[in-house]
Amino acid sequence: MNRIETSIDKVKDDIRNFYKPDLYHFVVINAVDLGEKIEVQWFFCEYANPSNIIAFCVQINPDEEIPSIRDIVESSWVAEAELVDLMNIKIQNTAKGFVLEPDFESGPLRKKK
Repeated sequence: MNRIETSIDKVKDDIRNFYKPDLYHFVVINAVDLGEKIEVQWFFCEYANPSNIIAFCVQINPDEEIPSIRDIVESSWVAEAELVDLMNIKIQNTAKGFVLEPDFESGPLRKKK
């Protein structure tokens, strides 16, 4: 796996400069609760070599909003909506209520304090 560390300010530009829809498949966005921080990971693979995974990674504070990449990868809205519901992270222009009811427990996959 090729791990690319980036920042919340640069991640969208980094993905935009990297992503070529005829060369790469968007796989998913993942979030890992590290306690004080959350690591958000955007995964892609090469069509020609699917085992070659590229992950853009950024660590954020739980209350920070991350940019949406829907304008770069249209199908990413599903993964973004899942993370908003399941991890209670904020993603630009993404509302709660896709996977879970809007009044459901906030971020059921987050570590309990």
